[in-house]
Amino acid sequence: MASQERTNQLSELVKKAGSVRKAERLILNSKGTNPSKSAIDRALKGSGSDYSVQCMIDDLTKALRQ
Repeated sequence: MASQERTNQLSELVKKAGSVRKAERLILNSKGTNPSKSAIDRALKGSGSDYSVQCMIDDLTKALRQ
């Protein structure tokens, strides 16, 4: 289960992206692959490991900078 801090951080990044689908597309355009919408949704609800949520945070942070 992902920590609340990471879940909150991912939530803020998704808000900056505009939506979960937009976040998904941003990561795809930046990295060439992406987590599914449902994987991001689960991560926002606190499911998943700290590692997987941190990867989403790192990828989305990078994508938002581009």
